[in-house]
Amino acid sequence: MKTGSIFNPRSVLDLTYKITAMDAFQNFLFAGDEKGNIYRYNLTLESVNVLAPNSIQQQQFTKAKIDQIKIFPHANANLLVLSDQTLYCIEAATLRGEVINKEKVVIFALNEFSKSNQLELVMITKKKEGYIMQYNLKTGRFEQMREKFILSDIPITVAFIGNLFFFGIQKKNYSVINLDDKQLQVANLLMDIGSNPFLKATDNDEILIITTNNVGIFIGKDGQMKQKSTILIQNKPISLITTFKQYLIVIFDNLLQVFNLSDSKHMSDIQLSQAARCITQTSSHLFYGSAAEIIYLYQTPAEQQISELLKNGRVEDALQVYSQNNQAADPSKNQQLEQLKLDCGWSLVRQMQFSNSLNYIVQTNFDPRDFICLFPDYYPAPEKLQSVNPNPSLQTISLIINKFVQESRGDPTRIQELKFQAKEFLVEILEKKRAVLTSPQYAYSMKDKINLLTTTLNFNQNQWQPISCDQLLELIDFALIKLYLESSQYFPKLKAFFTSNQIYCIQMYNQLQGLIQNNRGIEQQQGILAKFYESFNKIDQSLEIWKKVGRESIHLQEQQEACEETTRILKQNPEKNRIFKFIVWVFKKQFKVGVQIFQISDQIITPDQMLKFLEEQELDSELKRKLKEKYLEILVLEKQTDEERFHTQLAYSYIDSLFQQYPKEMDFSKIDLRKNQVVSDQYQALKRYLKNPNAKYNSSSILEKKVKDSWMINEVILLYGREKKHEEALNQLLSLGFYEWAEKYCCDYTDNLLTKLFKKYKELYFYLEGKQKERPTDQQAQNAFNQIKITINSFLKKFATHSQLNVLEVLDLIPDNWILSDQSEDDGLFQFLKSVISHTLHQKRSTKAAYQLSQVDLLYVQCQVATTKQSNIRMTSEKKCSVCSKTIGEKVFVVYPNSVLAHHTCIKSNTICPQTGRDFEKYFKF
Repeated sequence: MKTGSIFNPRSVLDLTYKITAMDAFQNFLFAGDEKGNIYRYNLTLESVNVLAPNSIQQQQFTKAKIDQIKIFPHANANLLVLSDQTLYCIEAATLRGEVINKEKVVIFALNEFSKSNQLELVMITKKKEGYIMQYNLKTGRFEQMREKFILSDIPITVAFIGNLFFFGIQKKNYSVINLDDKQLQVANLLMDIGSNPFLKATDNDEILIITTNNVGIFIGKDGQMKQKSTILIQNKPISLITTFKQYLIVIFDNLLQVFNLSDSKHMSDIQLSQAARCITQTSSHLFYGSAAEIIYLYQTPAEQQISELLKNGRVEDALQVYSQNNQAADPSKNQQLEQLKLDCGWSLVRQMQFSNSLNYIVQTNFDPRDFICLFPDYYPAPEKLQSVNPNPSLQTISLIINKFVQESRGDPTRIQELKFQAKEFLVEILEKKRAVLTSPQYAYSMKDKINLLTTTLNFNQNQWQPISCDQLLELIDFALIKLYLESSQYFPKLKAFFTSNQIYCIQMYNQLQGLIQNNRGIEQQQGILAKFYESFNKIDQSLEIWKKVGRESIHLQEQQEACEETTRILKQNPEKNRIFKFIVWVFKKQFKVGVQIFQISDQIITPDQMLKFLEEQELDSELKRKLKEKYLEILVLEKQTDEERFHTQLAYSYIDSLFQQYPKEMDFSKIDLRKNQVVSDQYQALKRYLKNPNAKYNSSSILEKKVKDSWMINEVILLYGREKKHEEALNQLLSLGFYEWAEKYCCDYTDNLLTKLFKKYKELYFYLEGKQKERPTDQQAQNAFNQIKITINSFLKKFATHSQLNVLEVLDLIPDNWILSDQSEDDGLFQFLKSVISHTLHQKRSTKAAYQLSQVDLLYVQCQVATTKQSNIRMTSEKKCSVCSKTIGEKVFVVYPNSVLAHHTCIKSNTICPQTGRDFEKYFKF
């Protein structure tokens, strides 16, 4: 038997005759020979011999050979026997019978999937005539149903299902006749008949047709191809085809092929010792007859098939056998399939197919100890595995590989290659298991014992003690670190492992430290060593290595990494002395990276401690200033400290930095900040900060100590406004001739500043007028006087109706000698008076209209109150509560203004109607 075969041939009866035909049903098997004899055997299906040799019964019908035997199940299991072109109907019990039809019959077919009341057959005679016969249960005879039909030639193969009769004529074509058709017309199928024509009904709506090159095609009763794969049969003459359970069985001369009917896959080949002449089956047993014996095709149990297939690495076939034999719903099916997939993975490990093995194993909840114990070098001690066996590693991967190479007669030089592949396989297995155990999706509790699946094919056949998740992760981490250390190609993985994972083998630090320090490859990868120390909570050792890398490395990328890692570690492990010890070199190398340390909590390092630390360091003065400024920015703008002194210090820092570029006493008109981007950015930062409404700086201190009498005019005016020193702000703006700026400043505040500004305009007007009269030839004085006139004229037109301008006070301030003219639209005084009068009249009318409307509203509300007070309700014994719908009776009740009644005990509020929800207290409030 071929390994993994579905059937196992076993001889059950030696024959003394030459068998030519055979059929079986329930407990009987019938055989025919070359001399026209019929033999009946009792089947003892539970017996080892299957056929009972002493139960034989024999009857001779003709002197010619028996061509065909077919049991007719619905007709009391009687037999249809074809011999010497004569078709007989024979009683199974007595082996006596009679001729069905006097015509010479060449071939016949039963309706294989007919209903119980359709006892039909089609027979084809030597005259190429077809007869449709039906068995009459009352008379026990076959009767012709309809008129005969004529064929073009005698078919070589036939099949009869339902109302369709299929047939194939050698070297011509396959055809079909619909027996329900009155004309019984023949329809040709568009399929090549090939050199080995064969038809076989596989169910009540499907027939297999063998075409060119022995390709099997499934078609339905509608003549259309089924949506399933074709069957590729060995291209040689076919002797017999039958179906058994979910299998299609094809017999050649000395070969039996088995296919799966569901997916057309070839399952196995069985070499026959003698050529098969006939084949038959019961519902659970399969027989074929050869020249000298009857052979029972014993179906190998699915478990045995799977076991044999796994031993030879045929995992897909093993899964298919399982699927075919586990169609029914079973609560344990998923668990069984998971176990089988794990066994498939181990089967492929035996075949050194590590990559394919991984695909199956990762689909299961496998126990990684099964794999770790194959590699004794990668676990710390046997007791850590918690095995029931005293020695969990009797079989190592080295022994297994050596045995495989020896048995397969492979090249001994391949041993090292296979060992390397095995290690890669172990790495992937452990990585994937670790990902599952640490995934939030599965939410394993570290201390809880976990249930894991162990293969039945394990080389060491270990039995494991229950193990907790953290103990299992300890084993995995230790093994992975050792594996990563063995090859420089794993160094990126080792670095990523230390970077992104919590390490669970902390207790094995001493064992691993020696390995990693003595590894020559790590000498060139100091970053890995630093991350190793960090992962095992040796923080200062890690920081020392990063400090060394950052200072000594000539590669900018390594310097950048050292700075970033140092800052990250200090932020994750904040301790004042440690930060002060290791952050300074980062400040010098990477300012932008180092200042991230300022994000740490003020409870660890107070602002005063940090500022003092920065001040005491031997740093470049510009770097020291930038560090202090950045710290103050984070403290004030991000941490939002409430202490005023730090807010003020930040403003001082901005201003001092700008004064270093442009001294305080410079003329503002000679400064162009756009020429220097750094200075421009610094100035913009100052402006944003001073305008920040949440800033708590001392504006008076900044004014007096820093920006007063400097080129920072904008900041001076802003700070005057913040201090409510509007007089000083306006005086400075007017002294500089910034009239529009002064007007805008007044509009930004709500202190009636436009009126004050007009007073100052008037004073400035008389002052400049006097100057112009004193020096009538001075063009500068004349221009200044003309400018103030234009400004006042524009001011009166622009702000005549502004809310911040007191019109009456301005009218009192206008000098009597100012000329009023209505001839020019540009006359500000005229436009001012015109706008004021119009606006005042409009306000008066609006106020009077509002008063009248309010009076109407008042009268309406008073009317509503009076009307409501006049409302009444008539009480009767039938009045019901609007809440509980019960009669009011003698209970205390409440009446609302909208005549709604309710028991006092049913309501929630005396003022809110329980029916409409109206709140009368708010409604009548005025």
